[in-house]
Amino acid sequence: MSIIGNSPQYAKAYKIDPILTNGTASYTLQYRGVNKSTLLAEQLIVSVNGVIQNPGSAFTVSGATITFSETLDSADTIDFINVVGESHAVATVSDNAITPAKLASTVALTDTPVRINTNSIDTNIVVDSDKNAMVAGPVDINSEIVVYGSFTVV
Repeated sequence: MSIIGNSPQYAKAYKIDPILTNGTASYTLQYRGVNKSTLLAEQLIVSVNGVIQNPGSAFTVSGATITFSETLDSADTIDFINVVGESHAVATVSDNAITPAKLASTVALTDTPVRINTNSIDTNIVVDSDKNAMVAGPVDINSEIVVYGSFTVV
């Protein structure tokens, strides 16, 4: 599909396989022969007989089926159905897959920015003058905390 301007780096845009009208209102959405069941009507640009259709009123999507508000006879033409973005299920991250090295260095003051709340701080911490830090919950401080910036306990 042609794109005006810079090509998106992270978006997924593609054209649904051609659909021939046959006198019904419902048709199967496929891309490269595979049913597309995760699409929303608002993600589609649909043209019928040269007219862009309004999602929600001119057509709806449920699963891999697009249903038009009016029956399309064999003289009607679905010019194209373009997908601009695609919804997906949220992935579950494997245990121990995210390490401190994969997080931005601004996330935490120590090399272990994500931790189970053990209710204690057991390593020395220095909060530099250009940094802010925060700790939440009931917490025992069993180490030295030197604050040149700001440190909030909630």
